Amino acid sequence: MSCATGTLKYALFLLNMLWAILGILVVVFGGLGWGAMPQSYAIGFITMGGVILFISFFGCFGTMRESARLLWTYATCIFVLIIVIVAFICLSTRDVFKRYAMDGVEEQWRKELLQPGSMDTVQSVYSCCGLNSAEDYIRIARAPPASCCKDSNCINPLNLYLTGCLPKVEEAFADEATVTAYQQYGLLAFGCLILLLTVILAIHYQNRKRRFSY
Repeated sequence: MSCATGTLKYALFLLNMLWAILGILVVVFGGLGWGAMPQSYAIGFITMGGVILFISFFGCFGTMRESARLLWTYATCIFVLIIVIVAFICLSTRDVFKRYAMDGVEEQWRKELLQPGSMDTVQSVYSCCGLNSAEDYIRIARAPPASCCKDSNCINPLNLYLTGCLPKVEEAFADEATVTAYQQYGLLAFGCLILLLTVILAIHYQNRKRRFSY
């Protein structure tokens, strides 16, 4: 039994370290995505990552101290976090990043009409031209800018990107729903695994303390 308990103890400690690394990655994702996603989502990711990081160290401490009380407190925190994750999965809207990116492209095109060059970054990143196609520039009586061409070389007509930026962005985010679902349910499953191991270990330490008190 002691061997199994030791294995469970160190397995939980390792999972908590991975949980802490995951928390750091979530914080970094929220920070790097600031401006590339709705601000409420960025704040939510940073907050959730910080909470995960904090409670993971709390879990590591409780595991190493072999304290049933600390582990029960940790299990409660994990349970609350799981509820938050489930609520986020149920309430979050689909394709939020794609819609945000497409709205950003439309905003840049409106600026392009008044300030030529506003679309340059978008067109270079997505290898696209105009809003819906390269013909958008012809409609506003302008030649496509250098950012509409491969290697910014428009001397060769074959270098011109013909596809518009809206279709390109939509294509780039085509797998968003699937990837997001894998991430959300993966996070949920990992949290449930840690909760299960924490409860088992807390019950064992609680029973051991009860036996020693007799």
